[in-house]
Amino acid sequence: MYNYDHIYKAFIAGDVTPFYEQLYPGLLLYASRLLGEDLAYLAEDCVQDAVMTSYTMRKSLKTSPAWYSYILKCVYHSSITLVRKHHSQSNYLDSPELDTATPEIDVAMLEQETLDRLHAAIESLPLKYRNILRMSYREGLKNAEIAQRLGVAEITVKKYKAHILALLREKMGDISSCIIALLLNSYTELSA
Repeated sequence: MYNYDHIYKAFIAGDVTPFYEQLYPGLLLYASRLLGEDLAYLAEDCVQDAVMTSYTMRKSLKTSPAWYSYILKCVYHSSITLVRKHHSQSNYLDSPELDTATPEIDVAMLEQETLDRLHAAIESLPLKYRNILRMSYREGLKNAEIAQRLGVAEITVKKYKAHILALLREKMGDISSCIIALLLNSYTELSA
């Protein structure tokens, strides 16, 4: 599990800066995915409601995992409530598509925590490796194009990318290489 202790302690003490710098972007992405394309513009409202609720409850949330879980549940419930209201307004609430499109909270929380861990692992990489990831995954450049931009041989870029995956695998621990590769495809969303 990703360690949220330093963010939690600052939050409990009333300092929300680390929270907004490190967790807020991921929570916005989480809410956007839950809300779907039509309602994604409401993601910030969902996250802000969760922040306010958890901030007023901060003294009763005794551990960082309980606190983070509480925030994720608040975002989840706020998002699902908005989706249901939206579908209700368009007489769509009883559709079987709504039930299958709504992820289970445990799976959604696990997915978000994994993305948070990946984002933290990427941010801990040296700048040149983060740049290579950005060029490869966000910009969609081929190894030859990256090599040309960096003024190095293509084989060097390949070695860098292999080393990056090894570092991410090490930092992510129990996450397999295949899953890391799939998650990197969502790096565009993480970085945007």
